Amino acid sequence: MSATRSWFVWATMAAALALTRAVGTASKPHVLFALIDDLGHADLGYHFDPPNKEVQTPNIDELVRTGIELDRHYVHKFCSPTRCAIQSGRAPIHVNVINADTGVHNPADPVGGFAGIPRNMTGIAEVLAKAGYKTHYSGKWDCGMATNQHTPAGRGYQSSLSYFHHANDYYTQQTGQCNKTQITDLWNLRNPNLDGFFGRPAKAFANGPKCTDATQNPAGQTCTYEDALFESRVTEVIERHPNKDVPLFVFWATHIVHGPLQVPDDQLAKFSFIPDKQRALYRSMVNWIDGAIGRVIQKTKDTGLYDDMLIIFSSDNGGPLGGATNFPLKGGKFSNWEGGIRVNAFVSGGAIPQQMRGTKSTELVAGWDWYATLAGLAGVDPTDEKAARAGLPPIDSLDLWPMLSGVNKTSPRSELQIGSNLGGDEANRTSGPTTVGGLIHPPWKILLGWGPGNIIDIAVWAGPDSPNGTSVDYTNVTEACGRTPETGCLFNVWTDPGEHNNVAAEQPEIFNSMLARLDQVQSSVYSPNRGEATDNLACDVSLNKYGAYWGPFIQ
Repeated sequence: MSATRSWFVWATMAAALALTRAVGTASKPHVLFALIDDLGHADLGYHFDPPNKEVQTPNIDELVRTGIELDRHYVHKFCSPTRCAIQSGRAPIHVNVINADTGVHNPADPVGGFAGIPRNMTGIAEVLAKAGYKTHYSGKWDCGMATNQHTPAGRGYQSSLSYFHHANDYYTQQTGQCNKTQITDLWNLRNPNLDGFFGRPAKAFANGPKCTDATQNPAGQTCTYEDALFESRVTEVIERHPNKDVPLFVFWATHIVHGPLQVPDDQLAKFSFIPDKQRALYRSMVNWIDGAIGRVIQKTKDTGLYDDMLIIFSSDNGGPLGGATNFPLKGGKFSNWEGGIRVNAFVSGGAIPQQMRGTKSTELVAGWDWYATLAGLAGVDPTDEKAARAGLPPIDSLDLWPMLSGVNKTSPRSELQIGSNLGGDEANRTSGPTTVGGLIHPPWKILLGWGPGNIIDIAVWAGPDSPNGTSVDYTNVTEACGRTPETGCLFNVWTDPGEHNNVAAEQPEIFNSMLARLDQVQSSVYSPNRGEATDNLACDVSLNKYGAYWGPFIQ
């Protein structure tokens, strides 16, 4: 972007911000960003009329009722890329499209030769901290671990309680082994004077040795559900916030509803009427986190923060079939069908102008648009100069606040670039060069498959009460999406949100035009060699420095 154009964009954004402040939000609202893991589209109550007794989410439903439902909110098809996109303000194709092992390392590339966000990209918490925000993180990180700069503190969070990997056990907090030793994944930064600037292993939060999902109440031992730890940290941050006139940013990334599907026994018992065990586990977990959200929102009201708070809620990807359901959308997590990338999302809280509350937007929104939106509300330029000096892609984020505040009726976003990787749906998501898997230009969506036959996995539709005891290998249900109108995939997802009617052959001009644009976007992708985990450096540091905890392993 040229200096002249950059100045014009920033000036325009500042003018819009000045106008929208007049219609009902504090100049620097408090922000609570709740990112839920693996949440299915049909696993929240507000989608059902009449109500579905299995789907019990009254607190979330109330936030939607008093906020703005974002019906076309898109993310990546699985975990780490979405999280990297939100934290960095970039489409996954410009930051990360794979779930790499956190121990990968390419010494030849000191900027991007790691899992997660490249070293020299600026995180949203860094941007907000410069604007005077107090910044805090609680929950799943999954944006890198290799260096101190990859930790939450390295991205601008002043406190954090988090785990680095894609998942760990809800009770033992463990994931992976080194030399047959189980390694714990929980990292804490509460007080830099005690924990160091970048944090340290969260040994104070360890459960007793007999605490497991199967034994949740071992005699005389601590046994705390992991999401209860994260809720407690969020509550503590809110309670201890020193002055409600100082802006607060809390990023709460729940473990729920990612596997392993584990939940307190008494919580599961409430859903014993559901005949399918996987569905009972999943929906009891969703209900548990709904309760946690309700308690946290009440705390923001008790402390006087709610009236000036913007609450952002999103899933990181569609629900994984076999536990979740994305009815009536096609596919699920790991696929670029709507069920994999179009997710539950809304904004709520006292910062939402009165006239916008209780509305539903069908405008195009990307998860990485929150970066520029929050920067705009904070009154700071979101341009990432640090990344530019390192030769990294600029942000792709667009400011949504004029639309959310009612000043504009349309989204600033007219295109969504859908990420993928060569070789890649579920089985091959940990490596492979960056590819553009599709584009959305409302109302049209083009998709490209991969490998022999140009296939896309999980080409199925789950019902509203799924799973239901049937056994289906969803990854083997595929559909071909090639590069010609005769073999390609084009959908009008505004009139056909379930992607039932492929119109590529009927609309060859639209298909070819979007394919040409897709190829143009492909030339801009960021695709570093992130390296391998074969040198066991992460394990060596875990065992010899951290006492069998995961943590940064490169100085």
